[in-house]
Amino acid sequence: MNIFTIVFDGLRRRKIRSALAITGIAIAAASLYSLVALKEGYESGMRSEIESMGAQIIAVAKGCPYEAVAVIMIGGQVPATLPMDVTGKIAKIPNVASASPNVYGAYQYLGLSHPIIGIEHAELALKPWWKIKGQFPANEGEIVLGSVEAAVFAEKSGEFKNIGDAITVVAGGKKVNLTVVGILDATGSKDDYSTFTTLVTAQKLLNLEGQVVTVNVRVNDIAKIPDTIAAIEKIADVQAVTVAQVMGTIQNLVKAAQTMLLTVMVIALIIGGIGTMNTMMMSIFERTREIGLMKAIGASQTQIFTLFFTEGLAISLIGGLLGLLAGLGATLGGDAILRSIVSVMPTTSVGKISTMAVGLTLLFPLVIGAFSALYPAIRAARLNPIEALRNE
Repeated sequence: MNIFTIVFDGLRRRKIRSALAITGIAIAAASLYSLVALKEGYESGMRSEIESMGAQIIAVAKGCPYEAVAVIMIGGQVPATLPMDVTGKIAKIPNVASASPNVYGAYQYLGLSHPIIGIEHAELALKPWWKIKGQFPANEGEIVLGSVEAAVFAEKSGEFKNIGDAITVVAGGKKVNLTVVGILDATGSKDDYSTFTTLVTAQKLLNLEGQVVTVNVRVNDIAKIPDTIAAIEKIADVQAVTVAQVMGTIQNLVKAAQTMLLTVMVIALIIGGIGTMNTMMMSIFERTREIGLMKAIGASQTQIFTLFFTEGLAISLIGGLLGLLAGLGATLGGDAILRSIVSVMPTTSVGKISTMAVGLTLLFPLVIGAFSALYPAIRAARLNPIEALRNE
C-alpha cells in the first residue's frame, strides 16, 4: 500500500471533517481567483476603452477632468462645456498634431437611451482604424451607426434596414429625423454602441449651440506632452489630462479596493488553514494506535511525517482545485454583477481566464496547507510507539 492510498483512506474515513476543511479552503480560493481575474480583466478592458478614444490629451472645462471622462465613458452628458473657439486655440499650439472637438449626449429610440457623439472630420486622425461602410457624416441630420446599434436597429426598428434610411428619434424633448449615411465596422469598443453625427447636429439636438464638451488632442512629440498640457491650460477655463493619468487614477482606485478585499481573502485562507490543522490534529489523536503500529512494524519518523504532511497538503490542494473551478464560474457571473454596481465598465467582458489568478489560487492554499500540516506531522512523527500502542 503506497502513501497516496493511505492518505486517501484517511480522508475517506473522516468524510465530514475532511469535507468541511476542504470547503473552507475552496471558498477562500474561489474568492481569491475571482478577485484577481476580475481585477486584471477590468484593467485590461478599461485600458482598451481609453486607448480607443484615440486621444493622448483630453481638454475639458475646469472642474474634475476625471469625473468628466468617466461620465463620457458611460455615455452620459457632461454639464460643463467649452466655447467652440477653444478648439482653434488648441490646434495652434506648436506640438498639437490634431484637435478634435466632441459633444456627448443621448437620444431616445425604441424605448431606450442611445449615446450620440458630435464629431468633425478631425476625428478620423485620432482613430485611423475606423472603417465606415458608406460615408462620414458631413451634413446636418446625417449619422453613422456603430456596428451593434446598426444591427439592433435593423432588427427591431422597422424604419432602418440599410444605409440611406432615416429614423425618427427623440432628442432635447422633440422628434427629429436622422438619416443613416454610414455604418462603422466593429471596433470592440464603446464606439460599436454609439451613434456619430456632425458637431453642428449634436449641438442642436442637445441644445449646446456654440459649445463643445471635450477637445481630444494628439501630439507630434509625446516627450513634450507636459509642455503641451501647460500651454492648453493657459487658455481660460480649460483643464487638460492625459489618457495615461486617467488610466492611472482608475488603477489606483482598483488597487485600493483590491488590497482591502485581498486582505479579507488571506484571512479567509488562514481560517481555512486553521481548519486544516484542526482536522489533522484530530486525525492524529484518533489514529494514535495506528501510528504506534506503523512504527512498531518499522515505519520511520520521516515516513510518518511524510504521511501526515501529505494528507494536509492533499486537503489544501483539493480545496484549491475545487475553488479554482468555482472561481472560473463565479468570474463569469461576477462580470454581470460588476456591471450592475460599477458605472464605468469596459464594453468587453472582464470575466476572463487569468494565468496569474490560476497560479495564486493554487499556490496560496498549498502554502497555507503546508504551514497548517507542519506541526501535526511533526507531532505524529515524534510519538513514542510504546505509548501510542497503549492508547485506547
